[in-house]
Amino acid sequence: MEIIVADRETIEAGLLVKAAYVVISITDPDKRKARIPKQSGLRGELLLSFHDAEPTERMKLPHDIKLMTENAARQVWQFVAKHRASVGAIVVHCEQGMSRSPAVAAAIAKHMGLDESRFWQEHQPNRYVYSLLCRTYPAVSPEPPAIPMTTKPPTVKSAAAKPGKVRAVTKKRKG
Repeated sequence: MEIIVADRETIEAGLLVKAAYVVISITDPDKRKARIPKQSGLRGELLLSFHDAEPTERMKLPHDIKLMTENAARQVWQFVAKHRASVGAIVVHCEQGMSRSPAVAAAIAKHMGLDESRFWQEHQPNRYVYSLLCRTYPAVSPEPPAIPMTTKPPTVKSAAAKPGKVRAVTKKRKG
């Protein structure tokens, strides 16, 4: 299983995944949903909408900030459970691909027995989103999901991908 992190621009441009895959799409509540191209390997989409915010005890968030909810976290686990045996990759994207999507990807990797450290090294995962997903995981299934065996690892355009590894898709900034 490969877990891919991307930003909105990359996913809308048509990230090519040469294996069956699903997309977890996270957008800001005040933005339109992402336009995910309907490619042949796409097996499903989960659309979520919440802000990239981390509540703290010392700072009250503005009333219009929408955090990820326990219901949304359970939707992630149900979506993963539904598709994990039939896909070779899970693509998670948010607006910038730097906080929410790496948090979701890290939590999924953790519960699939994959290495999540890359997400923490290359990004700044939203700790609230990550901990909420980890807290709600048992509500879906008390056992960690089995890692499906694939006969052929997924091939992703633009970078060498190794089976059972996680990677992030990042863009080079002009400057």
